[in-house]
Order: sequence, then structure tokens, then C-alpha cells
Amino acid sequence: MKVDIGIARSVEIAAGVERVQPLLRDYARLIGRFPKLRRLTPLRRDAYLSEMAPIGSRTVRIAHELSYAAAYTVDADAGVLEWKPLPDYGNAVIEGRMHLQPSAGGCRLSFDVRGELHDVPIPLVYRLVAPPFIQ
Repeated sequence: MKVDIGIARSVEIAAGVERVQPLLRDYARLIGRFPKLRRLTPLRRDAYLSEMAPIGSRTVRIAHELSYAAAYTVDADAGVLEWKPLPDYGNAVIEGRMHLQPSAGGCRLSFDVRGELHDVPIPLVYRLVAPPFIQ
């Protein structure tokens, strides 16, 4: 089954943009901190294959190992890290953006990701509720 995803989150960080901004330039290290990332493989300059730990639920017997490739660009002055999908890698097409903005307590990191997961093994009875569960 194909599952569309869209996730938008933000978090307040108790440090100024100028202190957090250098992390955007070291995005391989930043990406390496993503939850459920099992392996990050460089494909070429500024492009990586991300292989994730299985997502799903033991209760309903859904387990899916997600992998996707993306090319990354950074506009450190604007506080933006973006990634665009690379075709012909993995079983998903994922794109997204991180954005740092000043805030009263330091800075706000906004995260927006959207994409499509392919070949997700979901039993027929769970197909209507699967997309929100997977997100």
C-alpha cells in the first residue's frame, strides 16, 4: 500500500539562532540525530541514503523498513535546510525543510516533511487508519 505523509512540528530551543545555525552546515551530523535513523550513507556530495529502523506496530503486525535518498541544500544565513528526493533509491520519496527563526526564549526550529511511502505491508482491515498511525 502507498501511504502519503505530512508532518509539521516545531520546538523552542533555549539558544540563539547564531549558536544553533552552524548545525545546519553540518547537516550530515544533524540528520544522524533523526529518530529511528539506522544508517546514513553518502551517495555523492550533499546527497544521502537514509535507512530507517522498522516503523509500525507489533500489536497489528505491521513492520516497514523505510529507505529514501535526498539531496540537501543549506541557506545558513536564512536558517534553512531543505532536502529534495532523489529518484531510484529506496521505497519512499521524502522531501522537507528545517527552518530556524529567532524567538523570545532563543530560537524556534520548525520541521516540515512530506512524502510517499511505497509497498507498506498493511492488512486490509487497517488500511483506513494506517496513514495517521504511521505518521
